[in-house]
Amino acid sequence: MDSIWRYTKKYLPLVAFGVLLYELCENWPAVRLALADFFSILQPLFMGVALAFIVNMPMRFLETKVFAKWKDGGAKRGVCLALAYVFVIAVITAMLLLIIPRMVESISSILVNFDGYMRSLSVWADDIWTRLNLRDDVVQMISDGFERTFGQLDDIIADAAGAAVKGAVSVISLVANTLIAFILSLYSLFNKEKFLMQSRRLVNAILEENAAKRVLAICTRTNAALNSYFFGLIIDCFLLGIMCFIAMSIFGFPYALLISATIGFTQVVPIVGPWIGGLVGGLLILFVDPPLVLWFVVLLLTVQQIDNNLVYPRVVGNAVGISGIWVLIAILLGGGLWGLGGIVLSVPLMAVCYTIVGEWVNKRLEHKRQ
Repeated sequence: MDSIWRYTKKYLPLVAFGVLLYELCENWPAVRLALADFFSILQPLFMGVALAFIVNMPMRFLETKVFAKWKDGGAKRGVCLALAYVFVIAVITAMLLLIIPRMVESISSILVNFDGYMRSLSVWADDIWTRLNLRDDVVQMISDGFERTFGQLDDIIADAAGAAVKGAVSVISLVANTLIAFILSLYSLFNKEKFLMQSRRLVNAILEENAAKRVLAICTRTNAALNSYFFGLIIDCFLLGIMCFIAMSIFGFPYALLISATIGFTQVVPIVGPWIGGLVGGLLILFVDPPLVLWFVVLLLTVQQIDNNLVYPRVVGNAVGISGIWVLIAILLGGGLWGLGGIVLSVPLMAVCYTIVGEWVNKRLEHKRQ
């Protein structure tokens, strides 16, 4: 009897895992809804972790470079932490004060002149169709398609207004979550070393020595990759937006600041992000001057080539040493599971997983050769 139990005990965890996995897949809609509710409750915690991660970069620079001669302790940490928060808040405030008024002005101009833009677009389309000498049925089909598409803009604007009202109602919740996140980030950064020591003790207590070392090494590598990636990504988004704004201002493109800010912001999503921002910019230019869209595409391609070949490799470095197909897979998985936050985090995490799996494969191959 004991031998039977010892034999079945080896496979019992595997069977239990299989049953659990089957139940999760069978009841996936309910499981997904429960997970969404759970993560929404923890939203202030995630916001606090993200804020602490961002503020930690200038705080670490101040502690190691500016106040390096100060004695380690509460005074040094408090001063560096306060200055880091002031720096981050000042940068965000300056960007908002610089961009938001111009963006509001551009959006207001679009709404005021929308009917005129539609008429000029219609005239331009009629002229193109006349030059193409299309059959009457083809022209009618295309005209009906445009009318159906742009006829829905009123409904879209009405839905956007309703969404804006709902968004205004949720502002109070956002403010409360932001305040909680600020408190959590402040406390976690001030006691950073204590939390790290407790985490290491917990890992060493749960796992065996070799397994604990591997887990801690993976955590260290992940932290370094995230720091390098996001620090470089913030600089790259800023530089890409500036390059687009300068180029569009030189050549007289409309809505230069609004389109450049959109392209710079969407750069947080590698590969596809800038093209989504470019699509929005192209649609805005299409309303004002349709033939100018082609030159906008040429300009965007040029700026993208400069960024991809000169800026991005230097500011982001080797934090993402994976091919484009793996980046796309990471974006699809992260976006499908966790939305925008998953898209942003999935790329550096995929890079870490790719590196770890590659090292494991190399070790296995070397072991087999011996």
